[in-house]
Amino acid sequence: MKIKISFFLLCTSLLVLQKNVVAQPFSLDDRINPRELIFEEYKKEGAEKANGRISMNQLTQDNDTAYYFIKGLSMYSPTYFSLNSSDLSADIKVLLCKENWKTFHHTGEVKGKGIYKNNFKTEGDFGIMVVANKKPAHYVLMVWTGNEMKMELPSVFKGANDATSSTGGGWFKKNMTLVIVAAAALLIILFLLVKLKNKKS
Repeated sequence: MKIKISFFLLCTSLLVLQKNVVAQPFSLDDRINPRELIFEEYKKEGAEKANGRISMNQLTQDNDTAYYFIKGLSMYSPTYFSLNSSDLSADIKVLLCKENWKTFHHTGEVKGKGIYKNNFKTEGDFGIMVVANKKPAHYVLMVWTGNEMKMELPSVFKGANDATSSTGGGWFKKNMTLVIVAAAALLIILFLLVKLKNKKS
């Protein structure tokens, strides 16, 4: 009976933990409720490299610190982040996080009318902390990620037509001149050896 109760409590704890992990991708701190930024497909005519997904959000911040996160990034795609302020009195600090809200991988500042931008590659998701020293703070958050780079790898299997290229026949065709010269040199050497032997006898 005790084993069943322990097992039930373990399962319940794991479900609660899983729910919190989904809600809080970077920490289990209940005081932090980050807002998810959503990607939309982005295509630019005549500029294939610019195609990908974009999240553009015009925001007003009344709190000291605002938390955001974005998901679905690939290590094989470039990611561009920017915070753009059009407020002349703005005093904003930007902190980009990965595993939790206490470790900052990139930081920057925007004072007055300006922009903070960064390029990087990451897998999965990342968090954005915005600290507003003057409130309310008005800014635009933009995250763009390109399409995954498609790399065509050569096949490790050879087709039936390619089989001859790895055999002696294929090598012979490529090196025919070298084979003819070597054969001629060998015949001359044999001829000279036979002639020398006949002289001795």
